[in-house]
Amino acid sequence: MTTPEDVVKAARDLSESGAASERVALHSLGVGPNDARVLRFLLDREESTEPVTPRLLADMLGISSAATTALIDRLADAGWVERVPFPGDRRSIVIRPTIGETSPARSLLSVRRSSVAEAASRLGASERRVVAEFLDEVARAERAHTQRLSPRTEESRPA
Repeated sequence: MTTPEDVVKAARDLSESGAASERVALHSLGVGPNDARVLRFLLDREESTEPVTPRLLADMLGISSAATTALIDRLADAGWVERVPFPGDRRSIVIRPTIGETSPARSLLSVRRSSVAEAASRLGASERRVVAEFLDEVARAERAHTQRLSPRTEESRPA
């Protein structure tokens, strides 16, 4: 019989394997965490018709436009992304990944996604629904706990 502790251990193992694969990806690609997050976001959005703008990236990361420009400059200089004119507005730009379909970088950036998709494909529809609902509930609870525990005022800071 699977206990709640078994589920907690499995979640911890998943978290640790994710952290290990993230370290490998960051080191192998020579990028930082925000850089990798942007690259994953761009790869996930390749099929989307909505263009990825610097403003969209800044909002996603919660960083300034200056920091976003520096990040895009780094990724462009390294050959990971390109800037192209925004359709119908030559004053704006769109950011696109330049990572080839068979590139090892693409594989490194998508380890978690491909691992989850592979495991999910072995489940039945009802099992996938249960797993998805469970993971959504864990994420909601974690966000709620984090929000409740994070300092909100000067009063909660140590003197």
